[in-house]
This record gives sequence, C-alpha cells and structure tokens, in this order.
Amino acid sequence: MKIAFTGKGGSGKSTMAALFVQHLRAAGHRVLAVDADVNVHLAPLLGVTAGAGSALSHPDNTRRVRTHLLGANPLVDGVEHFVATTPPGPGSHLVTLDAADPVLAGHATALDERTHVMHVGTYEAKDIGSGCYHGHLAILENLLSHLDPAGDGWVVCDMVAGTDAFANSLHAQFDVIVVVAEPTPESVSVAKRYRELAAAAGVADAVAIVGNKVADQVDLDYLTRELGVAPIAVLGAQTGLRRARQAGVPPRPADLDDPSALAAIEAHAAVRSLPHAQRATLMRSLHLKLAGKGWVKAAHGDVTGQLVG
Repeated sequence: MKIAFTGKGGSGKSTMAALFVQHLRAAGHRVLAVDADVNVHLAPLLGVTAGAGSALSHPDNTRRVRTHLLGANPLVDGVEHFVATTPPGPGSHLVTLDAADPVLAGHATALDERTHVMHVGTYEAKDIGSGCYHGHLAILENLLSHLDPAGDGWVVCDMVAGTDAFANSLHAQFDVIVVVAEPTPESVSVAKRYRELAAAAGVADAVAIVGNKVADQVDLDYLTRELGVAPIAVLGAQTGLRRARQAGVPPRPADLDDPSALAAIEAHAAVRSLPHAQRATLMRSLHLKLAGKGWVKAAHGDVTGQLVG
C-alpha cells in the first residue's frame, strides 16, 4: 500500500504522516517512510537526521538508484535516459521493503529491521537561482513506480504541500492520498482545489480528507459543508502531542487524545484505494504526455519506446 499525506503548509501533514508511520510500525507492518517535502520535516519527526549527502536527489545517489532500477531493461538506453515517468520493463529491478534490498540498504535509515526512512532532499546553496524542487522529485517518481510493497508493506510519503503533486506524476503514484485540512478558509481552499484537480486527473477516488485541529462540532460541520464530504478521521487540539513536540520528542500515537483516527485511516485505505489497473493506465498516459515535450525529446530522444506493449 502506498499512501501520501498532503495539505496546506502548516496543516499538520508531516506530523500526521509521522504518527501514521509509528502506528503501522507498532502493528508490525513493514514500512518505508519517504520525506518528499522541500522543508524536510518527516525525517526529523521520526528521529532521523536528513543530510544533503544522503538525499535521494543528490546526483550520486540518483545515479546509483537509477542504475539499480534499470537492471537489464533493454527499453531504456542507460540511466541518462531515465525520465520522471520511466516505467519498469523486462529486466528492471523492483524495490522491496526487505531490509536487504540494495536501495533500502544503501539509501535509507533503519529505525528497526522493518521500518526505514528516506528523504528526497531540499534546496542547497548551489541551487539558488537555478534550481527547481520539481526536478528533485523525479527520482522519487522513479522509486515509486519501481517499488513493490507486497503483503503487509506500506510506503508512507510526506508530500509537497498544496497542489504541487499535479505538476508531475506523484498524484497518480499512490493508492490513497490523505489531504489534511484545518477548519480555516485557507486550509479548506487548498483541500477543495486538491479534490477538484484530483477529479480532473482521474484520481478522485484515491483522495480522502482528515480533519486536524478540530475543536468542536462547529469546526467539523464547517469542514464537511465546505468540502462536500465528511473527513474519514478527525483530530482535535492534541495538547499531549504539542507538549511532546515542545520537548523535542518525536510524536507518538500515545500522545494523541484519541489515537483511533490512525486506525480509521488504515481501515479506509484497506477498502478505498486506487485500483492498480487504473493507476497503470494513468501512468502510461502521463509518460506519453511527458514524452511529447520538446525538452524531453531534445535531452532524451524518443522515450515512448520505454513502454511495454
């Protein structure tokens, strides 16, 4: 299962993602947590130091990961011809959540044998005036499309804030996308726009709303009325969680007044997720769309042949 957390910046999406990772970890699932926010908050919330040298978007790491993913796939003419939507093909290596997997062993921090943390990276001084974070995310797109959680495995991603996921293929890469919304006009506007774009992109069924910082029934009614759908889970002010964060302690489900919200998210994902066939069709369409871009043709040639069949 691949699940992403997004929403307006400051809505609590990173904290929610960290809590959900710990919830799954306590239940004994295999978990890969991926910090894909330019602000890099999820990794520290899980007690992991995220340095530039260990970022997936570091050029050396990107090349190593792509070289492994490529394997013996004859449809891709070397790692230089990987684009963000390059799919797995014959001879490709899929990434698993086994601790011995080369990508996990070389590019993730292990919290324990079954829980690993990766981070995409952020802007560095050298990127000033010439970098775009969307370019950093291409290696995440490659990783997700070549990743097989299998069985009880979960990939939990703290996504870029707002609607940035629609600038690339990330909106089509997950079984479930949780939009964390506060009962404020600003947060609601982001959640509403996310739902609109998801419908236009064909992933409406993958999107779920989780209410955060909901003080009372008036707040809950506001979210439901404005978004046109009831949240699948709701969290209140969470004084215990705030005290833990003020003390510099990573958030834990036990810090919540009512941790059942995390179980509700897991239960929702079990019955309402984007079907594999639908996701594959979307990814194929997005690859062809990217392949038609002039800059892709100039840099990589015709990449339509990377598709199987």
